[in-house]
Amino acid sequence: MDPIVYLPIEIKYRELPSRLMIAAHLLGMGYAVALGSHWDLINPPNQAALPRGLFLMKSLNRLQGNAMAMLRGNGHMIAATDEEVLQFVDDSGYMTAFSERAADNLDLFFAQSEAHRQAVERRYPKLAGKVQVTGNVRIDLMSPENRALFEAIDGRVAPLKPYILFNTNYGSANSVWADTNRTTAMAEATGTFDGPDRAQKIKEYQGILDWEASNSRAMVALIQWVVNNAKGLNFVLRPHPAERPKYWEQVLAPVPRAHIIARSDPHPWIMGAELVVHTGCTTGLETTLLGKPAVNLLPTAHPNCRQILDLVNPTFRTWEEAAQAIAQYFGARQGPIATHGDQAAAALATHLPGYRDNAAARLIAQGLAATLAANGAPAGAPLTWRGTFRAVELNDLQRDKYSATTDEVRAGLVKAMGAAGIPTQVRLATLGEGQFLAIPN
Repeated sequence: MDPIVYLPIEIKYRELPSRLMIAAHLLGMGYAVALGSHWDLINPPNQAALPRGLFLMKSLNRLQGNAMAMLRGNGHMIAATDEEVLQFVDDSGYMTAFSERAADNLDLFFAQSEAHRQAVERRYPKLAGKVQVTGNVRIDLMSPENRALFEAIDGRVAPLKPYILFNTNYGSANSVWADTNRTTAMAEATGTFDGPDRAQKIKEYQGILDWEASNSRAMVALIQWVVNNAKGLNFVLRPHPAERPKYWEQVLAPVPRAHIIARSDPHPWIMGAELVVHTGCTTGLETTLLGKPAVNLLPTAHPNCRQILDLVNPTFRTWEEAAQAIAQYFGARQGPIATHGDQAAAALATHLPGYRDNAAARLIAQGLAATLAANGAPAGAPLTWRGTFRAVELNDLQRDKYSATTDEVRAGLVKAMGAAGIPTQVRLATLGEGQFLAIPN
């Protein structure tokens, strides 16, 4: 085993800043880090060519599990977080997309809380002793020390102020695939319906489609009310990366002062907003952590899982109730939006203990480094290449999700290392377009 950690990335603006934070700590400990597109790093010829190291995967569905199995076959070790469960607070949520295939191939899993760890080990006893509670780096990213990684990185924010930000999350009902049959086929491929309770899982999936459609109708109605009543404000709508922006372009075409910002980092837009409106979206949690006001418009609770969003944000079952609260807030900074802080703090302390510690990136890096050291890969040992890395030609959708330049990765590493107080000098080499190798000097 070689002293290197691989950080594959699927959606750059959601994953790159947090992965750079982990990379900063690893580099400070003397370990090499390779990061780039998920598709390049797990491409079978590249798996075989790369030095044998430790891959940190970001989710655990069946497709990810299959990739893990191939990586193990090429001599690599596997660790993982689960970026898809940040908003959940019960077993059904934590295990939404944790496949048996992934569990079979994990050497190490990083849980966001003790409750998360217990849920994983209840479901998969074979992982007992392989789960570490570290917190979630996406929470770290919201801390004042780390906000420099995303503040002022989108030049479109300032010219649109003041604005209300609408975050939508209808990746099943309004999928980029533009066809619910194809979306369902993708769910099948990722293992959504696996297991003896297949019929129940199909029913739950249909419940999500219906839930998203209901949320979307309420959101459109509220947007129309805000357009007519919130004078002097622009309206920014940021679709979920799994959504089809063209739908919103059609809906908002007649709306003055409306701007659709697809495929964008949410954090600068949250920081610049006067108010964030969402329907059960993780950005509601991030909004609270960034100290900004939020509205959670949710006609019905999530059909399958409990969400922390219902607790950290003022939640409204009708668009009319949300509209009244927005009027109170902008009228005199009164009402539930203005007074929700204590309830939000209590929910965070209960379900995400340590959320203010800014420790997850460091703890994850320490867990990765310890695993490598225990498997014969001490910091600073030379890397052994087994072939030539060759960048994969990404399709348009993949490029839309991931495209990174040397300058932005270098600048991001400098910011992450500065925020963590890590003085290590780093050499950054390019393996291919958007693929990088960082080695501590």
